[in-house]
Amino acid sequence: MLFSSPIFFVFFSVYFLLHFVVPKQFRIYLVILGSTIFYAWWRIEYIWLPYLLTAIAYLGVIWMNGATSPVARKHRAVATVIGLFLPLVFYKYTDFFFRELIGPFVGIHDSLLNLPLPLGVSFVTFTLTAYVIDIYKGRFPATSSASTVLAYVLFFPHLIAGPILRPDELLPQLERQRIATLRRFAVPLAIFSLGLVKKLVFADQVGFAVDDVYKQNGMPGALDGLLAIYGFSVQIYCDFSGYTDMAIGLALALGIHLPNNFRRPYAARSLNDLWSRWHITLSFWFRDYLFQPLGGYRHGRLKAVRNVLVTMLLSGLWHGANWTFLIWGLLHGIGISVNYLLRPTLRRLPSGKMPDWIGVLLTFHFFAFAAVFFRSPTIAKALDIWAAPFIGSWGGITSFVNNNIFPLLLILVFFALHRFDDIRRTKIAVYYVRPEFIWTALAFCWLVAITISQGNTAAFIYFDF
Repeated sequence: MLFSSPIFFVFFSVYFLLHFVVPKQFRIYLVILGSTIFYAWWRIEYIWLPYLLTAIAYLGVIWMNGATSPVARKHRAVATVIGLFLPLVFYKYTDFFFRELIGPFVGIHDSLLNLPLPLGVSFVTFTLTAYVIDIYKGRFPATSSASTVLAYVLFFPHLIAGPILRPDELLPQLERQRIATLRRFAVPLAIFSLGLVKKLVFADQVGFAVDDVYKQNGMPGALDGLLAIYGFSVQIYCDFSGYTDMAIGLALALGIHLPNNFRRPYAARSLNDLWSRWHITLSFWFRDYLFQPLGGYRHGRLKAVRNVLVTMLLSGLWHGANWTFLIWGLLHGIGISVNYLLRPTLRRLPSGKMPDWIGVLLTFHFFAFAAVFFRSPTIAKALDIWAAPFIGSWGGITSFVNNNIFPLLLILVFFALHRFDDIRRTKIAVYYVRPEFIWTALAFCWLVAITISQGNTAAFIYFDF
């Protein structure tokens, strides 16, 4: 049930109507029931999983807070977190470790389980880990009811692909849900519409062209290689930020505020800056629950580099059980480390820093070329795409343009408009522009999205993680 699919609009219409009918004190059960149906629509056989993980976290917190000493409390917190990660490790990494690490020594190259990955298992695990650790650290009180914690996990706008919410970002809102109202409905609709256009018009249409390049055998031509590199950068951003915009819009229509997950990342001046703008809730999760506990930048340059590399390698592994994701994480770890080590040198420049436009170009191109490993099914295919712009053929420019005119135009439009891509601007426009112009613009967005997609939509990329 994709946010951009007709069946979801039917689901949300019914849910939205019930949101008005159900009394406020019972609305938490509507969240649980509606979100359960939403999750079960994908694979009903995995509906037990978010319930099990929630039970582990909720009962683990009770067990943790019942400890008679700080040491016992710590051990119980660690045991609870390990329990939360066991299903993720089992479903996502068993086949990878067996096939890639054990298989070569015993002559077996097949997968052991061949089980489909439960949707959203990584996001649910990280959400509940934040819940347990924040209570352990005293950042959030363990006062929420079991039903509220379950709704916190299941709340369907963020269930499958985030944002990854801390307990203080959603639990208080669920406990004190607002009175249902249609006032200012144009704001969530505008935010959702922006995400819909990103997904159906930009991500899907550019993605078709990118897929065609990756389906080619061997090294593609230089122009096809550049299309794959720049096109995927547009696709992955519009796909994931489009999902986030839709999630934020849906939640806002229900009176719930979700944090923004993207802030014009391709305008970042360094990799550190980019990762504070891209998938913000995941970046900050790794920062607060892994990088800082490892020591962060506090214990010398050598340990700082180690902490960066460990964090980014695990970030790569979180995205997928494949060597390509590990290499993607390693590349970013090296890039962030180099950026960190060069800071003293950059401060000696006349301006005290690299010129902004150079930083933006270098950062974007590093991200775009590293993303080839994120997209490629194999290391060999990634190296083919990398090499294509440098040693591939530059022939057939006219036919290339003719065959790819629409995705090329979309890529150009995207980069021209990216600096204006900000939910705050959308809210301001809705508040201050005359309603007839806003509603006309929204109708146009929907007309374009439906016409171009022709009622079809591809799955969101991050549903695989």
